[in-house]
Amino acid sequence: MEKQLKVTNKHEFLKFLDAVSKINDRGVIVDIKKDKISSLVSSLDSTLILYAQYKAESIFEDTLNIPDVKKLRHVLDTVEDDNIGLEINTNNLQYTGSGVKFKYHLYEEGFITRPSINLDKISKFTFDVKFNIDRETLQRLFKGSTFASETNKIYFYTENGQLMAELTDRARHNTDNFTLSLGQASFILDPIPVNLDNIRLLSIINSEFSVKINTEYGVVLFDIEHKDIKLKYIISALTQ
Repeated sequence: MEKQLKVTNKHEFLKFLDAVSKINDRGVIVDIKKDKISSLVSSLDSTLILYAQYKAESIFEDTLNIPDVKKLRHVLDTVEDDNIGLEINTNNLQYTGSGVKFKYHLYEEGFITRPSINLDKISKFTFDVKFNIDRETLQRLFKGSTFASETNKIYFYTENGQLMAELTDRARHNTDNFTLSLGQASFILDPIPVNLDNIRLLSIINSEFSVKINTEYGVVLFDIEHKDIKLKYIISALTQ
């Protein structure tokens, strides 16, 4: 049976691929299910995990072993149509149409390994801290990082009923810091540090992230949705 992956919104699908490639662009497994396309990727040091999901309908299920996500994204961007049909062959993806045709070769099954993380287990965690953080706030933090350039850590904590985000390094003396209030907080949170580089890798596809923190295990989730895309980032907190 001929397998054809139908993408009904190329623009959104490219956003999905772009989010994945920011975390890992080489050697990525993409799963095709009846109602979605998904991928689970991790950063090189495994402190950042992304589960990315794109809503799609398919009459078959399959697994694609993508050698280079950015390369695939770039060639798909040459197609002018918003609706794309990709033919899935034994070892390649093939497209013909709109004055463009290409063949993109895949890795063999088993060549790529998945990140060793149990999403079901994490979903059962108790998250004692929950808040939202919007695009503008993240951009202000990134601007502040040019001042607090000696550190690559961001601490989330509460102080006087306010949720704070501080760029500093509490393990070092005489470090410049930049602190931004994220608004009122109905909870108490001791300082929990995460790698700022991991925050920079988040794909801001909508106006704000939903953030959840499990203080027992030091796990921070950043969830964001937009149209057909759902992104779940899992970040491991630093020690201090």
